[in-house]
Amino acid sequence: MIITLGFTESDRDNDYCSFSDGYRLGARQVSVTVAIDGDGLLLTGEQWAEAAFAASNHPGQAPAGPARAIQLALTEQVRFPLRSLSIGDTVTAHGQVWACESTGWRRIDGPDSPAADQPHP
Repeated sequence: MIITLGFTESDRDNDYCSFSDGYRLGARQVSVTVAIDGDGLLLTGEQWAEAAFAASNHPGQAPAGPARAIQLALTEQVRFPLRSLSIGDTVTAHGQVWACESTGWRRIDGPDSPAADQPHP
């Protein structure tokens, strides 16, 4: 299972703050990709996104299961410090891209995603 975490960078010169404005198509991101044992088919892409959020935000060892697997993969495979996932960041799992919002996750690569030239409100 391959999971990519996208940490969206704010662009203050263009009056964009990812933490308050949410995901914006075309915003700069720092992305990290990790491999986890297995095919991951027992969870949906959105469930993997939630597990990644739990893994990156848990103050200690994440609960057993997918969140801990992601946390361990990040520890073993990423060689620089990461911040926690937050509003405006993305998680890609099963080829689906999910954006973190204040009320959960929104798929941004599906048929209902905004056009490339339209920022998300």
